[in-house]
Amino acid sequence: MKALIIGCNGLLGQNLLLTRPSSTWEVFGAGLEKAPGHPALLSGYQSVDISRREDLDATIKAVAPDWIFNAAAITDVDLCERDPALAGLINRDTVGWMADHRIPMVHVSTDYVFDGEAGPYLEDAPTRPLSVYGSTKLESERLVLSRSGRSLIVRTMTLWGRGKGAKTSFVDFVRDSLKAGKTIRIVTDQWGNATLAEDLALGIWNLVEGGHAGVFHVAGSEWNSRFEWAQAIADHYGLDRGLIQSCLTADLKQAARRPLKSGLRTDKLTAATGFRPRNIAGQIRRMDELSQSIT
Repeated sequence: MKALIIGCNGLLGQNLLLTRPSSTWEVFGAGLEKAPGHPALLSGYQSVDISRREDLDATIKAVAPDWIFNAAAITDVDLCERDPALAGLINRDTVGWMADHRIPMVHVSTDYVFDGEAGPYLEDAPTRPLSVYGSTKLESERLVLSRSGRSLIVRTMTLWGRGKGAKTSFVDFVRDSLKAGKTIRIVTDQWGNATLAEDLALGIWNLVEGGHAGVFHVAGSEWNSRFEWAQAIADHYGLDRGLIQSCLTADLKQAARRPLKSGLRTDKLTAATGFRPRNIAGQIRRMDELSQSIT
């Protein structure tokens, strides 16, 4: 089987490459960058600006994949709110262009398709996005599902992990700030599942290899507040949790509304594949293991 991972240099894209079932898949990558971050893991690479339809179409036709994995998106929700045209182009329109090829897709979506009033959510819960980001992602879900009955929508949230060129994770921010004796402010009213990028990638491969289609949630197995997550990080590293001060989301005066009582239930994923993503403690231990293996 031949897969094309669009956005292969991002955090999820890299983890999809690192966890790929190499014995059964020939994997090609595409990204905005001139060269891939993991060339040894790819059978080929295309540098492409997905906002240009002709270039995106040419890339897909050149690779002729059996599956398209779309790991490209604008995930800065406040930027999406300030520039809805850009959000619509990247998070919705480009997805429609990919889906128009009628090739089965894995498209990664978000808990932001929900309003955050009754989480954690099952896959068939009513959607009601509060932001431009959530709206464009919900529209992209519908485009993908309308083009191929074999495609997968994988919703996730609060993604973090290690990757070449990846931005500083929440775990790194909390740990490094507390080690330096700095006080940090963390919201107490945002609830959800922290998700390790490696677990998201493994969940995706399990679903594809198992022949599943439709909407699935892949997120960490522990549901808590962002504040509690920060406390768990402090406790894991033996740092002073007293340096963590509480605040509310409204205090941050962000451009986009957040779904506050959010979260994704993964019962369907586990029933279908037997795979269960790690809880927060397991995620942090895994990242510690990877850091030690690198050093």
